[in-house]
Amino acid sequence: MQFDTLFDSFVVMLALVGSAVWFRRRNVIQDREQGVFARLVTDFALPALIFANLSSEPFRVQNFELALVLFLAIAVVMIAAWLAGRLMRLDRPVLGSVILVSGVGSTSTLGYSLLQNIYGDNTEIMSQLVVMGEIGVVLPLFTVGVAIASYFGENDGEGPTVGEAFLTFLRSPIFLAFVLGVLASAIGLPEGNRIVELLEDFLGIASASLTFLVAFTIGLMLRPIAFGQLAGLVVLVCVLKLVLEPMVAGSFAYALGLSDFQHDILVVEAAMPSGALAAVIAARYGCDSAIASALLIATFVLSLFALPLIGLLIL
Repeated sequence: MQFDTLFDSFVVMLALVGSAVWFRRRNVIQDREQGVFARLVTDFALPALIFANLSSEPFRVQNFELALVLFLAIAVVMIAAWLAGRLMRLDRPVLGSVILVSGVGSTSTLGYSLLQNIYGDNTEIMSQLVVMGEIGVVLPLFTVGVAIASYFGENDGEGPTVGEAFLTFLRSPIFLAFVLGVLASAIGLPEGNRIVELLEDFLGIASASLTFLVAFTIGLMLRPIAFGQLAGLVVLVCVLKLVLEPMVAGSFAYALGLSDFQHDILVVEAAMPSGALAAVIAARYGCDSAIASALLIATFVLSLFALPLIGLLIL
C-alpha cells in the first residue's frame, strides 16, 4: 500500500472531522446528537459494510490468520499496560481503564473508513478486514475485555456478567451482519437477480456513508483535554496504542511471512486510536470512566499526527 494513498485518505477524514467541529460550533449539529451518529455507525453503516463485503467473496478460513495476529498484538500491549500500571502504582479502576484503551482500537470504525477509501473496490481485501476487526478485536472485547473490566472495576457485581455482555454482542446488528454475510458467502447469492441487485445497490450506498458518519461522530466527541492533570497516563497510553501496537503487529506479520498488503493493513488497523467501545465497557463495569474518556480523546487527537508519521516510517 502506498503511503500517499493512506495520507490522502487521512486528509479527507481530517477534513470531514473538521467540518463536523465547525458545524458544531455553528449549532448546525449539537453535542447531544453524537449518540445518533454513533448508533448510525454501529447499527446501519457498519453492518451494511460487513454484510456487503463478506457476502460477495468466498469465505476462507485463512482470513482468521490476520485476526489472530491482531489479537496477539493487542494482548501484548495489554500486558505491557498492566506492567506499566503496576509500576506506576495505579488504582485498580484506573489500571483497568488504561489496559482497555491501550489495547483496543477503533478498527471497526475509523480503521474501516480509512481502508475503505483505499481498498473499497477490492472485496477480497475488505472481507479480510471485516474478519480481522470482528474476530480479532470486537469479539475478544466482549469476552476477555469484559472480564478485565469486571476484575479491575468497582461495581460490586452490579453490572452484567461476562455471559450477558457476550449475549448482547451476539444480538447486535454487527454480529448479525457478520453471520448473515458468511452464510450468504457459503450459499452464494444468485447473479442477475433484480432483488439481489437492488440489495447490493442499497448496501453500497449504506457502506459509503460509513466514512461520513464516523468522521462526524469523532468531530462531536473531540473536547479540550487538561493534559497536565494526566500527562503521564496520556503519554503511556499513546505510546502503547499508537506506537507499540502497530510495531508489534508489523513484527508478527514479518515473522509469519505474510504478504505486503497484509502487513500494511495490520499495521494501519493496529495504529488506530482507542476504540469508543473500550471506554464504554470500562465505564460500564466500574473502571474509571473519566480517565477512560480522556485517554480515548487523547489518542484520537494525537493520532492525527501519529498515523501519517507511522505510515511514512513503517509502510
